[in-house]
Amino acid sequence: MKDKTPIFRSLAMIEERILEKLTVEMLAESIHFSKYHYQRIFRETVGETVMGYVTRRRLFLAAKELAEAEDSVLAIALKYGYDSHEGFTRCFKAYLGVTPTEYRKYHSAIGFPGPIKEESEMINSKNTDEIIRELNSLIVQAKETAADTRKQKGVAGNVTAIYAQVWEFAAERAEKMARELTNILERVTSVTQGIDEISARILIVKALEDIAFEASVTAFQMGLMIARAMPEDRAAFQPLCEEYDRLAQNARIRSGKIVDFLNELSALIFQDMKKNATQKIQDAAETGMAAAESLSDPSMPYGYIADGVREIAEALHSLALEEVTVYFLEDTVFRMETILSAADMDVLRAPQHRQLFAGISNFKEKLDDVTEFFRNLSVDTTETIVGVKKDSEIKRTVEKIYRDLAAQEGILLFYLKGEIQKLGNAHLDERQKSTLNAVCGKMESAVRMAHNATDETDGSEIDKLLHEAYEEMIVTADELGVYGGAVRYLAEEMKKPLKYLPE
Repeated sequence: MKDKTPIFRSLAMIEERILEKLTVEMLAESIHFSKYHYQRIFRETVGETVMGYVTRRRLFLAAKELAEAEDSVLAIALKYGYDSHEGFTRCFKAYLGVTPTEYRKYHSAIGFPGPIKEESEMINSKNTDEIIRELNSLIVQAKETAADTRKQKGVAGNVTAIYAQVWEFAAERAEKMARELTNILERVTSVTQGIDEISARILIVKALEDIAFEASVTAFQMGLMIARAMPEDRAAFQPLCEEYDRLAQNARIRSGKIVDFLNELSALIFQDMKKNATQKIQDAAETGMAAAESLSDPSMPYGYIADGVREIAEALHSLALEEVTVYFLEDTVFRMETILSAADMDVLRAPQHRQLFAGISNFKEKLDDVTEFFRNLSVDTTETIVGVKKDSEIKRTVEKIYRDLAAQEGILLFYLKGEIQKLGNAHLDERQKSTLNAVCGKMESAVRMAHNATDETDGSEIDKLLHEAYEEMIVTADELGVYGGAVRYLAEEMKKPLKYLPE
Protein backbone atom coordinates (compact mmCIF):
# COMPACT_ATOMS: atom_id res chain seq x y z
CA MET A 1 0.00 0.00 0.00
CA LYS A 2 2.95 2.29 0.75
CA ASP A 3 4.14 1.95 -2.87
CA LYS A 4 0.65 2.57 -4.18
CA THR A 5 0.15 5.95 -2.52
CA PRO A 6 2.63 7.70 -4.88
CA ILE A 7 0.76 6.14 -7.81
CA PHE A 8 -2.37 7.99 -6.77
CA ARG A 9 -0.33 11.21 -6.75
CA SER A 10 0.86 10.25 -10.24
CA LEU A 11 -2.74 9.85 -11.41
CA ALA A 12 -3.55 13.35 -10.16
CA MET A 13 -0.56 14.71 -12.04
CA ILE A 14 -1.69 12.99 -15.24
CA GLU A 15 -5.07 14.70 -14.94
CA GLU A 16 -3.47 18.10 -14.33
CA ARG A 17 -1.07 17.78 -17.28
CA ILE A 18 -3.18 15.64 -19.64
CA LEU A 19 -2.71 18.09 -22.54
CA GLU A 20 1.06 18.05 -22.23
CA LYS A 21 3.47 15.56 -23.76
CA LEU A 22 3.81 12.92 -21.05
CA THR A 23 6.33 10.07 -20.88
CA VAL A 24 6.80 7.15 -18.53
CA GLU A 25 10.21 8.48 -17.53
CA MET A 26 8.82 11.91 -16.62
CA LEU A 27 6.00 10.47 -14.52
CA ALA A 28 8.30 7.99 -12.75
CA GLU A 29 10.80 10.71 -11.86
CA SER A 30 8.04 12.93 -10.45
CA ILE A 31 7.40 10.40 -7.67
CA HIS A 32 11.04 9.27 -7.36
CA PHE A 33 10.49 5.74 -8.75
CA SER A 34 12.63 3.92 -11.24
CA LYS A 35 10.95 3.49 -14.63
CA TYR A 36 10.72 -0.29 -14.15
CA HIS A 37 9.31 -0.09 -10.61
CA TYR A 38 6.85 2.64 -11.55
CA GLN A 39 5.42 0.69 -14.48
CA ARG A 40 5.06 -2.47 -12.40
CA ILE A 41 3.33 -0.77 -9.46
CA PHE A 42 1.17 1.35 -11.77
CA ARG A 43 -0.14 -1.73 -13.56
CA GLU A 44 -0.79 -3.54 -10.27
CA THR A 45 -2.65 -0.52 -8.90
CA VAL A 46 -4.55 0.77 -11.94
CA GLY A 47 -4.85 -2.42 -13.99
CA GLU A 48 -3.32 -1.13 -17.21
CA THR A 49 -0.09 0.33 -18.57
CA VAL A 50 0.89 3.93 -17.88
CA MET A 51 0.55 5.15 -21.45
CA GLY A 52 -2.52 2.99 -21.99
CA TYR A 53 -4.17 4.87 -19.13
CA VAL A 54 -3.03 8.25 -20.49
CA THR A 55 -4.41 7.38 -23.95
CA ARG A 56 -7.74 6.26 -22.50
CA ARG A 57 -8.12 9.45 -20.47
CA ARG A 58 -7.32 11.62 -23.49
CA LEU A 59 -9.79 9.76 -25.66
CA PHE A 60 -12.45 10.06 -22.97
CA LEU A 61 -11.98 13.82 -22.74
CA ALA A 62 -11.83 14.13 -26.53
CA ALA A 63 -15.09 12.18 -26.82
CA LYS A 64 -16.69 14.49 -24.25
CA GLU A 65 -15.73 17.50 -26.38
CA LEU A 66 -16.98 15.81 -29.55
CA ALA A 67 -20.37 15.40 -27.89
CA GLU A 68 -20.57 18.83 -26.23
CA ALA A 69 -18.43 21.26 -28.25
CA GLU A 70 -18.57 22.49 -31.85
CA ASP A 71 -14.81 22.44 -32.49
CA SER A 72 -13.73 20.48 -35.54
CA VAL A 73 -12.50 16.92 -35.22
CA LEU A 74 -9.03 18.09 -36.26
CA ALA A 75 -8.95 20.83 -33.62
CA ILE A 76 -9.87 18.33 -30.91
CA ALA A 77 -7.32 15.84 -32.24
CA LEU A 78 -4.52 18.43 -32.09
CA LYS A 79 -5.58 19.54 -28.61
CA TYR A 80 -5.16 16.02 -27.24
CA GLY A 81 -1.77 15.38 -28.77
CA TYR A 82 -2.54 13.80 -32.16
CA ASP A 83 -0.63 15.02 -35.20
CA SER A 84 -3.39 14.44 -37.74
CA HIS A 85 -7.07 13.78 -38.28
CA GLU A 86 -6.23 10.32 -39.63
CA GLY A 87 -4.13 9.28 -36.63
CA PHE A 88 -6.78 10.46 -34.17
CA THR A 89 -9.54 8.68 -36.12
CA ARG A 90 -7.57 5.44 -36.22
CA CYS A 91 -6.87 5.50 -32.47
CA PHE A 92 -10.41 6.61 -31.59
CA LYS A 93 -12.00 3.83 -33.65
CA ALA A 94 -9.65 1.20 -32.24
CA TYR A 95 -10.78 2.19 -28.76
CA LEU A 96 -14.51 2.82 -29.24
CA GLY A 97 -15.29 0.90 -32.43
CA VAL A 98 -16.56 4.05 -34.20
CA THR A 99 -14.98 7.10 -35.81
CA PRO A 100 -14.99 10.54 -34.08
CA THR A 101 -17.54 11.77 -36.62
CA GLU A 102 -19.83 8.80 -35.92
CA TYR A 103 -19.42 9.32 -32.17
CA ARG A 104 -20.36 13.00 -32.50
CA LYS A 105 -23.49 12.05 -34.47
CA TYR A 106 -24.64 9.11 -32.32
CA HIS A 107 -22.92 9.66 -28.96
CA SER A 108 -26.13 9.32 -26.94
CA ALA A 109 -26.44 5.67 -28.07
CA ILE A 110 -22.75 4.75 -27.81
CA GLY A 111 -20.90 3.30 -24.83
CA PHE A 112 -17.44 4.10 -23.52
CA PRO A 113 -15.07 1.51 -21.98
CA GLY A 114 -14.52 2.18 -18.29
CA PRO A 115 -11.46 2.01 -16.06
CA ILE A 116 -10.26 -1.23 -14.49
CA LYS A 117 -10.46 -1.01 -10.70
CA GLU A 118 -8.79 -4.21 -9.59
CA GLU A 119 -6.16 -6.49 -11.14
CA SER A 120 -8.62 -9.40 -10.86
CA GLU A 121 -10.96 -7.52 -13.19
CA MET A 122 -8.45 -7.18 -16.01
CA ILE A 123 -9.49 -10.17 -18.15
CA ASN A 124 -13.21 -9.52 -17.69
CA SER A 125 -12.79 -5.79 -18.35
CA LYS A 126 -10.89 -6.40 -21.56
CA ASN A 127 -13.66 -8.69 -22.78
CA THR A 128 -16.29 -6.18 -21.75
CA ASP A 129 -14.47 -3.37 -23.57
CA GLU A 130 -14.32 -5.53 -26.68
CA ILE A 131 -18.07 -6.08 -26.50
CA ILE A 132 -18.59 -2.32 -26.13
CA ARG A 133 -16.52 -1.66 -29.24
CA GLU A 134 -18.36 -4.28 -31.27
CA LEU A 135 -21.74 -2.99 -30.09
CA ASN A 136 -20.84 0.64 -30.84
CA SER A 137 -19.89 -0.29 -34.39
CA LEU A 138 -23.13 -2.20 -34.94
CA ILE A 139 -25.27 0.57 -33.43
CA VAL A 140 -23.80 3.10 -35.86
CA GLN A 141 -24.18 0.74 -38.82
CA ALA A 142 -27.82 0.01 -37.95
CA LYS A 143 -28.64 3.71 -37.59
CA GLU A 144 -26.84 4.58 -40.84
CA THR A 145 -28.68 1.77 -42.64
CA ALA A 146 -32.03 3.11 -41.42
CA ALA A 147 -31.10 6.64 -42.49
CA ASP A 148 -29.90 5.49 -45.92
CA THR A 149 -33.13 3.54 -46.41
CA ARG A 150 -35.27 6.59 -45.80
CA LYS A 151 -33.10 8.70 -48.09
CA GLN A 152 -33.16 6.24 -50.97
CA LYS A 153 -36.54 4.54 -50.74
CA GLY A 154 -38.22 7.17 -52.93
CA VAL A 155 -35.39 7.66 -55.42
CA ALA A 156 -36.54 5.08 -57.99
CA GLY A 157 -38.81 6.53 -60.64
CA ASN A 158 -41.62 3.98 -60.52
CA VAL A 159 -41.81 3.23 -56.82
CA THR A 160 -45.26 2.05 -55.77
CA ALA A 161 -46.83 2.70 -52.38
CA ILE A 162 -46.23 -0.88 -51.30
CA TYR A 163 -42.47 -0.53 -51.85
CA ALA A 164 -42.41 2.66 -49.79
CA GLN A 165 -44.15 0.79 -46.96
CA VAL A 166 -41.78 -2.18 -47.26
CA TRP A 167 -38.69 0.00 -47.01
CA GLU A 168 -40.18 1.94 -44.12
CA PHE A 169 -40.71 -1.41 -42.43
CA ALA A 170 -37.04 -2.25 -43.07
CA ALA A 171 -35.86 1.11 -41.70
CA GLU A 172 -37.93 0.57 -38.55
CA ARG A 173 -36.36 -2.88 -38.11
CA ALA A 174 -32.88 -1.36 -38.42
CA GLU A 175 -33.76 1.32 -35.86
CA LYS A 176 -35.22 -1.36 -33.59
CA MET A 177 -31.94 -3.25 -33.90
CA ALA A 178 -30.02 -0.10 -32.88
CA ARG A 179 -32.29 0.40 -29.85
CA GLU A 180 -31.88 -3.20 -28.74
CA LEU A 181 -28.11 -2.96 -29.15
CA THR A 182 -28.12 0.20 -27.03
CA ASN A 183 -30.09 -1.65 -24.34
CA ILE A 184 -27.51 -4.43 -24.42
CA LEU A 185 -24.77 -1.81 -24.19
CA GLU A 186 -26.32 -0.42 -21.01
CA ARG A 187 -26.35 -3.93 -19.54
CA VAL A 188 -22.69 -4.39 -20.48
CA THR A 189 -21.55 -1.12 -18.91
CA SER A 190 -23.44 -1.83 -15.68
CA VAL A 191 -22.69 -5.55 -15.47
CA THR A 192 -20.03 -5.20 -12.75
CA GLN A 193 -22.67 -3.69 -10.49
CA GLY A 194 -24.76 -6.88 -10.57
CA ILE A 195 -24.56 -9.85 -8.24
CA ASP A 196 -24.47 -12.53 -10.94
CA GLU A 197 -21.95 -10.98 -13.32
CA ILE A 198 -21.30 -14.13 -15.37
CA SER A 199 -24.99 -14.85 -15.89
CA ALA A 200 -25.62 -11.27 -16.99
CA ARG A 201 -22.84 -11.43 -19.55
CA ILE A 202 -24.05 -14.70 -21.00
CA LEU A 203 -27.53 -13.29 -21.43
CA ILE A 204 -25.97 -10.30 -23.19
CA VAL A 205 -24.25 -12.63 -25.64
CA LYS A 206 -27.50 -14.49 -26.32
CA ALA A 207 -29.38 -11.25 -26.88
CA LEU A 208 -26.78 -10.19 -29.45
CA GLU A 209 -27.07 -13.53 -31.26
CA ASP A 210 -30.83 -12.97 -31.40
CA ILE A 211 -30.33 -9.55 -32.97
CA ALA A 212 -27.89 -10.99 -35.51
CA PHE A 213 -30.46 -13.60 -36.50
CA GLU A 214 -33.18 -10.97 -36.80
CA ALA A 215 -30.92 -8.84 -39.00
CA SER A 216 -30.42 -11.84 -41.29
CA VAL A 217 -34.17 -12.40 -41.49
CA THR A 218 -34.76 -8.74 -42.36
CA ALA A 219 -32.09 -8.83 -45.09
CA PHE A 220 -33.65 -12.00 -46.48
CA GLN A 221 -37.17 -10.55 -46.47
CA MET A 222 -36.04 -7.42 -48.30
CA GLY A 223 -34.18 -9.52 -50.86
CA LEU A 224 -37.24 -11.70 -51.42
CA MET A 225 -39.50 -8.69 -51.88
CA ILE A 226 -37.18 -7.20 -54.51
CA ALA A 227 -36.84 -10.62 -56.20
CA ARG A 228 -40.59 -10.44 -56.85
CA ALA A 229 -40.29 -6.94 -58.36
CA MET A 230 -39.88 -5.81 -61.93
CA PRO A 231 -36.26 -5.64 -63.22
CA GLU A 232 -36.07 -1.83 -63.11
CA ASP A 233 -37.20 -1.77 -59.47
CA ARG A 234 -34.75 -4.54 -58.59
CA ALA A 235 -31.88 -2.49 -60.00
CA ALA A 236 -33.00 0.64 -58.15
CA PHE A 237 -33.15 -1.03 -54.76
CA GLN A 238 -30.26 -3.49 -55.08
CA PRO A 239 -27.82 -1.17 -53.24
CA LEU A 240 -30.16 -1.05 -50.24
CA CYS A 241 -30.50 -4.83 -50.25
CA GLU A 242 -26.72 -5.10 -50.22
CA GLU A 243 -26.56 -2.66 -47.29
CA TYR A 244 -28.92 -4.85 -45.25
CA ASP A 245 -26.86 -7.89 -46.23
CA ARG A 246 -23.72 -6.17 -44.89
CA LEU A 247 -25.51 -5.25 -41.68
CA ALA A 248 -26.61 -8.86 -41.19
CA GLN A 249 -23.15 -10.19 -41.99
CA ASN A 250 -21.43 -7.83 -39.55
CA ALA A 251 -23.95 -8.67 -36.85
CA ARG A 252 -23.19 -12.34 -37.35
CA ILE A 253 -19.41 -11.76 -37.26
CA ARG A 254 -19.57 -9.67 -34.10
CA SER A 255 -21.92 -12.15 -32.50
CA GLY A 256 -19.33 -14.84 -33.14
CA LYS A 257 -16.62 -12.76 -31.50
CA ILE A 258 -18.71 -12.35 -28.38
CA VAL A 259 -19.43 -16.08 -28.31
CA ASP A 260 -15.66 -16.44 -27.88
CA PHE A 261 -16.04 -14.22 -24.83
CA LEU A 262 -18.73 -16.60 -23.59
CA ASN A 263 -16.33 -19.54 -23.93
CA GLU A 264 -13.74 -17.72 -21.83
CA LEU A 265 -16.08 -17.16 -18.93
CA SER A 266 -18.68 -19.71 -17.96
CA ALA A 267 -22.12 -21.04 -18.84
CA LEU A 268 -25.58 -21.20 -17.43
CA ILE A 269 -27.98 -23.93 -16.60
CA PHE A 270 -31.64 -23.27 -16.03
CA GLN A 271 -33.23 -24.12 -12.67
CA ASP A 272 -35.98 -26.71 -12.40
CA MET A 273 -39.06 -25.20 -13.94
CA LYS A 274 -41.85 -24.12 -11.63
CA LYS A 275 -45.28 -25.68 -11.75
CA ASN A 276 -46.96 -22.73 -13.43
CA ALA A 277 -44.47 -23.01 -16.31
CA THR A 278 -46.51 -25.91 -17.68
CA GLN A 279 -49.66 -23.82 -17.61
CA LYS A 280 -47.95 -20.90 -19.38
CA ILE A 281 -46.70 -23.20 -22.15
CA GLN A 282 -50.07 -24.85 -22.66
CA ASP A 283 -51.88 -21.48 -22.69
CA ALA A 284 -49.52 -20.34 -25.41
CA ALA A 285 -50.01 -23.58 -27.37
CA GLU A 286 -53.82 -23.27 -27.22
CA THR A 287 -53.65 -19.64 -28.35
CA GLY A 288 -51.47 -20.72 -31.27
CA MET A 289 -53.86 -23.49 -32.30
CA ALA A 290 -56.76 -21.02 -32.25
CA ALA A 291 -54.77 -18.56 -34.38
CA ALA A 292 -53.98 -21.31 -36.90
CA GLU A 293 -57.62 -22.37 -37.07
CA SER A 294 -58.72 -18.84 -37.98
CA LEU A 295 -56.42 -18.92 -41.01
CA SER A 296 -57.24 -22.43 -42.20
CA ASP A 297 -60.04 -21.56 -44.63
CA PRO A 298 -59.01 -23.41 -47.84
CA SER A 299 -60.50 -20.62 -49.96
CA MET A 300 -57.91 -18.20 -48.59
CA PRO A 301 -54.20 -18.23 -49.63
CA TYR A 302 -53.00 -18.28 -46.03
CA GLY A 303 -52.65 -21.99 -45.46
CA TYR A 304 -48.86 -21.73 -45.29
CA ILE A 305 -49.14 -19.24 -42.42
CA ALA A 306 -51.66 -21.44 -40.62
CA ASP A 307 -49.34 -24.44 -41.03
CA GLY A 308 -46.38 -22.48 -39.64
CA VAL A 309 -48.32 -21.31 -36.58
CA ARG A 310 -49.80 -24.77 -36.00
CA GLU A 311 -46.38 -26.41 -36.20
CA ILE A 312 -45.04 -24.11 -33.47
CA ALA A 313 -48.13 -24.59 -31.28
CA GLU A 314 -47.96 -28.38 -31.59
CA ALA A 315 -44.25 -28.38 -30.76
CA LEU A 316 -44.98 -26.42 -27.58
CA HIS A 317 -47.85 -28.69 -26.65
CA SER A 318 -45.81 -31.88 -27.04
CA LEU A 319 -42.63 -30.60 -25.35
CA ALA A 320 -41.81 -32.14 -21.97
CA LEU A 321 -41.04 -29.56 -19.28
CA GLU A 322 -37.52 -30.87 -18.76
CA GLU A 323 -36.83 -30.32 -22.48
CA VAL A 324 -37.70 -26.62 -22.37
CA THR A 325 -34.73 -24.27 -22.73
CA VAL A 326 -34.48 -20.54 -23.30
CA TYR A 327 -32.61 -21.28 -26.54
CA PHE A 328 -35.60 -23.29 -27.86
CA LEU A 329 -38.12 -20.64 -26.78
CA GLU A 330 -36.18 -17.75 -28.27
CA ASP A 331 -35.71 -19.68 -31.50
CA THR A 332 -39.49 -20.22 -31.50
CA VAL A 333 -40.08 -16.49 -30.98
CA PHE A 334 -37.87 -15.75 -34.00
CA ARG A 335 -39.87 -18.18 -36.11
CA MET A 336 -43.04 -16.42 -35.01
CA GLU A 337 -41.56 -13.04 -35.92
CA THR A 338 -40.88 -14.38 -39.40
CA ILE A 339 -44.50 -15.51 -39.69
CA LEU A 340 -45.72 -12.15 -38.37
CA SER A 341 -43.65 -10.36 -41.00
CA ALA A 342 -45.15 -12.50 -43.74
CA ALA A 343 -48.63 -11.82 -42.35
CA ASP A 344 -47.93 -8.07 -42.35
CA MET A 345 -46.99 -8.26 -46.03
CA ASP A 346 -50.19 -10.16 -46.83
CA VAL A 347 -52.27 -7.60 -44.91
CA LEU A 348 -50.73 -4.86 -47.06
CA ARG A 349 -52.05 -6.70 -50.12
CA ALA A 350 -55.44 -7.55 -48.61
CA PRO A 351 -56.28 -5.19 -45.70
CA GLN A 352 -59.84 -6.55 -45.57
CA HIS A 353 -58.43 -9.76 -44.08
CA ARG A 354 -56.62 -8.02 -41.21
CA GLN A 355 -58.91 -9.52 -38.55
CA LEU A 356 -57.98 -13.05 -39.61
CA PHE A 357 -54.41 -12.44 -38.46
CA ALA A 358 -55.25 -10.97 -35.03
CA GLY A 359 -54.68 -14.30 -33.26
CA ILE A 360 -51.03 -14.44 -34.44
CA SER A 361 -50.13 -11.33 -32.41
CA ASN A 362 -51.85 -12.84 -29.35
CA PHE A 363 -49.83 -16.03 -29.80
CA LYS A 364 -46.60 -14.03 -30.12
CA GLU A 365 -47.37 -12.19 -26.85
CA LYS A 366 -47.92 -15.52 -25.09
CA LEU A 367 -44.61 -16.83 -26.45
CA ASP A 368 -42.83 -13.68 -25.24
CA ASP A 369 -44.34 -14.17 -21.79
CA VAL A 370 -43.22 -17.81 -21.60
CA THR A 371 -39.74 -16.93 -22.83
CA GLU A 372 -39.31 -14.13 -20.28
CA PHE A 373 -40.50 -16.45 -17.50
CA PHE A 374 -37.87 -19.07 -18.32
CA ARG A 375 -35.21 -16.41 -18.84
CA ASN A 376 -35.67 -15.26 -15.27
CA LEU A 377 -35.06 -18.78 -13.96
CA SER A 378 -31.44 -18.94 -15.19
CA VAL A 379 -29.14 -18.57 -12.18
CA ASP A 380 -26.76 -21.54 -12.04
CA THR A 381 -23.62 -21.85 -14.14
CA THR A 382 -23.27 -25.39 -15.48
CA GLU A 383 -24.50 -25.38 -19.07
CA THR A 384 -24.06 -22.92 -21.91
CA ILE A 385 -26.89 -21.19 -23.69
CA VAL A 386 -26.83 -23.77 -26.44
CA GLY A 387 -27.50 -26.53 -23.94
CA VAL A 388 -24.40 -28.75 -24.03
CA LYS A 389 -21.57 -29.53 -21.64
CA LYS A 390 -19.23 -26.61 -21.12
CA ASP A 391 -16.15 -28.79 -21.74
CA SER A 392 -17.36 -29.71 -25.24
CA GLU A 393 -16.62 -26.56 -27.19
CA ILE A 394 -16.10 -28.39 -30.51
CA LYS A 395 -19.33 -30.34 -30.07
CA ARG A 396 -21.18 -27.16 -29.17
CA THR A 397 -19.86 -25.42 -32.25
CA VAL A 398 -20.76 -28.24 -34.65
CA GLU A 399 -24.23 -28.67 -33.23
CA LYS A 400 -24.79 -24.91 -33.39
CA ILE A 401 -23.86 -24.94 -37.09
CA TYR A 402 -26.53 -27.58 -37.72
CA ARG A 403 -29.09 -25.75 -35.57
CA ASP A 404 -28.45 -22.54 -37.47
CA LEU A 405 -28.81 -24.44 -40.75
CA ALA A 406 -32.11 -25.94 -39.59
CA ALA A 407 -33.41 -22.50 -38.58
CA GLN A 408 -32.38 -20.86 -41.86
CA GLU A 409 -33.69 -23.63 -44.09
CA GLY A 410 -36.89 -23.79 -42.05
CA ILE A 411 -37.55 -20.11 -42.77
CA LEU A 412 -36.85 -20.62 -46.48
CA LEU A 413 -39.18 -23.63 -46.54
CA PHE A 414 -41.90 -21.50 -44.96
CA TYR A 415 -41.52 -18.83 -47.65
CA LEU A 416 -41.32 -21.37 -50.47
CA LYS A 417 -44.65 -22.83 -49.40
CA GLY A 418 -46.04 -19.29 -49.45
CA GLU A 419 -44.61 -18.67 -52.92
CA ILE A 420 -46.20 -21.85 -54.25
CA GLN A 421 -49.57 -20.64 -52.98
CA LYS A 422 -49.05 -17.15 -54.39
CA LEU A 423 -48.11 -18.45 -57.83
CA GLY A 424 -51.03 -20.88 -57.73
CA ASN A 425 -52.70 -22.30 -60.79
CA ALA A 426 -52.36 -19.00 -62.61
CA HIS A 427 -48.61 -19.48 -63.07
CA LEU A 428 -47.80 -23.08 -62.15
CA ASP A 429 -48.79 -26.13 -64.17
CA GLU A 430 -49.28 -29.46 -62.42
CA ARG A 431 -45.76 -30.67 -63.16
CA GLN A 432 -44.16 -27.51 -61.78
CA LYS A 433 -46.38 -27.60 -58.72
CA SER A 434 -45.46 -31.25 -58.13
CA THR A 435 -41.76 -30.41 -58.51
CA LEU A 436 -41.90 -27.58 -55.98
CA ASN A 437 -43.91 -29.70 -53.52
CA ALA A 438 -41.25 -32.40 -53.83
CA VAL A 439 -38.63 -29.74 -53.12
CA CYS A 440 -40.54 -28.86 -49.95
CA GLY A 441 -40.39 -32.52 -48.93
CA LYS A 442 -36.63 -32.63 -49.40
CA MET A 443 -36.17 -29.45 -47.43
CA GLU A 444 -38.36 -30.80 -44.60
CA SER A 445 -36.20 -33.92 -44.44
CA ALA A 446 -33.00 -31.85 -44.40
CA VAL A 447 -34.35 -29.59 -41.63
CA ARG A 448 -35.31 -32.62 -39.51
CA MET A 449 -31.87 -34.13 -39.95
CA ALA A 450 -30.17 -30.83 -39.08
CA HIS A 451 -32.31 -30.41 -35.95
CA ASN A 452 -31.15 -33.82 -34.68
CA ALA A 453 -27.52 -33.49 -35.78
CA THR A 454 -24.54 -33.94 -33.45
CA ASP A 455 -20.78 -33.71 -33.88
CA GLU A 456 -20.92 -37.32 -35.15
CA THR A 457 -23.40 -36.50 -37.89
CA ASP A 458 -22.33 -36.85 -41.50
CA GLY A 459 -23.76 -33.81 -43.25
CA SER A 460 -23.43 -35.32 -46.73
CA GLU A 461 -27.08 -36.44 -46.86
CA ILE A 462 -28.29 -32.99 -45.79
CA ASP A 463 -26.02 -31.42 -48.38
CA LYS A 464 -27.28 -33.81 -51.07
CA LEU A 465 -30.95 -33.14 -50.33
CA LEU A 466 -30.54 -29.37 -50.37
CA HIS A 467 -28.42 -29.36 -53.52
CA GLU A 468 -31.05 -31.47 -55.31
CA ALA A 469 -33.73 -29.07 -54.11
CA TYR A 470 -31.65 -26.13 -55.34
CA GLU A 471 -31.23 -27.58 -58.84
CA GLU A 472 -34.96 -28.32 -59.17
CA MET A 473 -35.87 -24.82 -57.99
CA ILE A 474 -33.49 -23.17 -60.47
CA VAL A 475 -34.96 -25.19 -63.36
CA THR A 476 -38.49 -24.24 -62.32
CA ALA A 477 -37.52 -20.58 -61.88
CA ASP A 478 -36.13 -20.52 -65.43
CA GLU A 479 -39.37 -22.02 -66.74
CA LEU A 480 -41.42 -19.37 -64.91
CA GLY A 481 -39.47 -16.50 -66.44
CA VAL A 482 -40.34 -13.14 -64.93
CA TYR A 483 -42.55 -14.85 -62.34
CA GLY A 484 -39.70 -17.05 -61.14
CA GLY A 485 -37.61 -14.33 -59.48
CA ALA A 486 -38.67 -15.20 -55.94
CA VAL A 487 -38.17 -18.94 -56.50
CA ARG A 488 -34.66 -18.29 -57.80
CA TYR A 489 -33.89 -15.99 -54.86
CA LEU A 490 -35.07 -18.64 -52.38
CA ALA A 491 -32.94 -21.25 -54.14
CA GLU A 492 -29.80 -19.11 -53.92
CA GLU A 493 -30.47 -18.34 -50.26
CA MET A 494 -31.01 -22.04 -49.56
CA LYS A 495 -27.57 -22.91 -50.90
CA LYS A 496 -25.62 -20.23 -48.97
CA PRO A 497 -25.53 -21.94 -45.52
CA LEU A 498 -24.19 -25.21 -46.99
CA LYS A 499 -20.65 -23.81 -47.11
CA TYR A 500 -20.66 -23.77 -43.28
CA LEU A 501 -21.40 -27.51 -42.94
CA PRO A 502 -18.60 -29.45 -41.20
CA GLU A 503 -16.30 -31.35 -43.54
